[in-house]
Formats: sequence, C-alpha cells, structure tokens
Amino acid sequence: MVAYNSASDTLQAWLVRLLLALLIGTLVGVIAYLSARAIGAAWLLLNQQSLIEATRQALQQGVMGLADTNLRALRLAAEAEQNRIAELSAWFGLGVACITAVVTFVRLEGSQQ
Repeated sequence: MVAYNSASDTLQAWLVRLLLALLIGTLVGVIAYLSARAIGAAWLLLNQQSLIEATRQALQQGVMGLADTNLRALRLAAEAEQNRIAELSAWFGLGVACITAVVTFVRLEGSQQ
C-alpha cells in the first residue's frame, strides 16, 4: 500500500508540474501575442500614411477629394496587411507558448531530481 501511495504522489506531483508549465507557457504566449500585435499595429500605422493622407484629403475636399484618390483600394490593402499581422502574431504567440511550456517543464523536472 505504501508503494501505491508513493506512485500516486509521484503522478500527482508530475501532473502539478505539467499544469504549472502549461499555465506559465500560456501566460507568456498571451503576452508575446499582445506584444506582437502592438508592434504590428505601430508598424501598420507608420506604413499606411498614404491611406491616412487620402482619408484626410477626402474629408477636407468632400466628394471632389474622393475622385483624386482610390480610398477603397488603400483601405483593402490596409485590411489585408492587418489580417496578415494578426495571423503572424497568433503564430508567434503560439510558438512562444509552446517553447516556454516545454522549457519550463524540463526545468521543473530537472529541479525535482
């Protein structure tokens, strides 16, 4: 009966370390995702000055300002870039989460022995 409790305690400790590693990995992944989104949004803002200028021109000049710009094409290009940034940020966050979870689990396992 003592061996059963020892095996049960070992399994429970292993599961606690696994869950702790997953929790830490998830938190770090979320932080990495949010950071990547913020950097991507700043980059998008800097690189979409033509859209901002076209919108400003259209608002100042009204209908006549729309004739001089292709606002729809600029907006669609900005949306496509924003979707690409969102996808890259998600993949980055997932990768960081997985790597962090594995490294944390390995470190926790190494400290138990």
